Parts: sequence; structure tokens; C-alpha cells
Amino acid sequence: MHDFLSAMVFSTLLSISFGPVALIILGQSITYGCRTALPGALGAAVADAVFAAVAFIGLRSIETVWVAHNQLLAWAAIAYLFCLGAITFKKTTSAVSTQRAAGFLPVFLLTLTSPLTIAAISSYAVASGAQLDGSGIYLNLLGVLVGSLLGQMLYVMVGAMINKTLAKRLDFGWLNRASGLCLIGFAAWQMVRVPVP
Repeated sequence: MHDFLSAMVFSTLLSISFGPVALIILGQSITYGCRTALPGALGAAVADAVFAAVAFIGLRSIETVWVAHNQLLAWAAIAYLFCLGAITFKKTTSAVSTQRAAGFLPVFLLTLTSPLTIAAISSYAVASGAQLDGSGIYLNLLGVLVGSLLGQMLYVMVGAMINKTLAKRLDFGWLNRASGLCLIGFAAWQMVRVPVP
């Protein structure tokens, strides 16, 4: 049980760090309410659990493929963030396009483009001395999944509270433009950091 709680606390703290995934989930929840943001939150949590499985099981071949295609994954994420930022910036009130943009699969794939997550989880596994044999690996994986989902749900709930409190006074056009610019800014920042393949 200690492994589960330790992995859950670590994963919760890791997942509440603010980045493009958090911005997407928060924006979705503010604009359309908590139910529409749940698939994205689950997608991010499952992606973190996939990273944990790779880190915990130590599948060197999968990790090697991930590292070998790191630049390609990073550029795919940059392109996705630019597109999503542009769509969000010029969006009016179309719930359908936002639901597609912030659904399970897009957020899952976007989360998988962050190699820092697997590095953080691998570091956690080594530093904590987590038991990764027998039932220990399952408790750790479950802890990462639950913890990540708790962290994402924080953004969902904060967005839902803002939606409920300010729904009548909030200018969603302005919010969409601000969110779009932030997503484009994240993409531009990543472009500077990621070397051209």
C-alpha cells in the first residue's frame, strides 16, 4: 500500500505542473463545463501511466524507440499545438470542435510527446526505491494513474468553478484568443528548444 500512496502523491505533484495539456483541460472546462474536460483529463492520466509502465518495466527497446524518435515526436507536438492554438484563437462558441480538440485521444497523444515525463517517473522509481516486482509494479502503476487523474481533475474542477461563477460575465471570445495565444506561445517556446531533425 505504501508504493501505491507514494506513486500517487508523486504523480499528482507531477501532473499539476502547468503546461499545454493543463491549459487545454482548463480551457475546455471553463468554456464548456467539467463533463467535456473529463476525456482529456483521462487521456493525460493514461498517457502518464503508459510512461510509468515503460519506466517501471524497463522495456529498453520501447524506451530506445521513444528516445530515437524524440525529435519527431516533439515536432509533431509543436505542429499540433500551433494548429490547436490557431483554431482556439479564432473559435467563437463551437463546442463540437473544442470537444474534438480536447478529447481523450488528442490529449493522450500530446502527453506522450513529453519525454521529460518518462525521465521524471524513471527518476522517481530509482530515488524512491519503489518495489517493482510482483504486485508492487501494479500498485505503483495504479498509483501513477490515480495520482495523475487527481492532478488533472484539479484543472477540471477549477475550470468548472470559473465557468459557474463567471459564465454570465465571461467573454469567451477573449478567453479563446488568450488560450490560443498561450498554446501558440508554448509551441514557439518548444521550437526554440527542440533541434531540427
